[in-house]
Amino acid sequence: MQSFQTLTDVMGKSTNVIPSPNYVLALVLPPGTAKTVTVPADARVALFSATGNFWLGSTGAPAVPAADILDGTAPELNPSGRAVRPGQTLGLVASSACSVSISFYG
Repeated sequence: MQSFQTLTDVMGKSTNVIPSPNYVLALVLPPGTAKTVTVPADARVALFSATGNFWLGSTGAPAVPAADILDGTAPELNPSGRAVRPGQTLGLVASSACSVSISFYG
C-alpha cells in the first residue's frame, strides 16, 4: 500500500501533492441506503471525494439524521480524510444519490 506522504519539489520544499493511491474504492450511494466497506490491510489513512453530500459512520452503517443527535454518536458530514485501522468498518449514506471514492494509504 502506498504511504501517505507529501511530496517535495525540486527545491526540496514540501508541497500539497500526495502520491497516487494503489487502493481505491468507488461507491454509488442510492438515496437513504447505507453501504459499508472494510478498511484494507495496511491502510492507515482514508481520503474521501464525492459528487454530493454523504454521511460517514466510523463504526458501521449510519442513517441519514432525521433529528438532532446529541449523544456524540452522529455520523460525520463530508469528511475529507480520516485515520483508519485495518479491518475497521466504515459506513456511508446519503440523502440524495451520489458517488463516493475512498483512497487508502498506509
